[in-house]
Amino acid sequence: MERARDAGAMAYVVKPFQKKDLLPTIEMAMSRFTEIVSLEAEVEDLQGRLEARKIIERAKGVLQTEHGMTEPDAFRWIQRTSMNQRRTMRAVAEGVLAGDLLPGEALPGT
Repeated sequence: MERARDAGAMAYVVKPFQKKDLLPTIEMAMSRFTEIVSLEAEVEDLQGRLEARKIIERAKGVLQTEHGMTEPDAFRWIQRTSMNQRRTMRAVAEGVLAGDLLPGEALPGT
């Protein structure tokens, strides 16, 4: 059983088995597979959000140190620029970090 689990088996049938044992085992395997796929998608989403958050934090730091903004002002600037330019906050933050997007150079209304 441990070898089957370690190999990635979603379910197993112990021999000898009867036909009536197959359907519940297959249903269990399908259910576990669906759960694993869902969890993998959630992990990927959370990793992306964490990476975006890190980039935004670094951009806020640049805005604070190089442009004299407070932390809340830097966040609001990124947020407002994101909305005005219809870009994600991550994209705006990446622009700040690359030096391509700075306060005063954004679209009107920021």
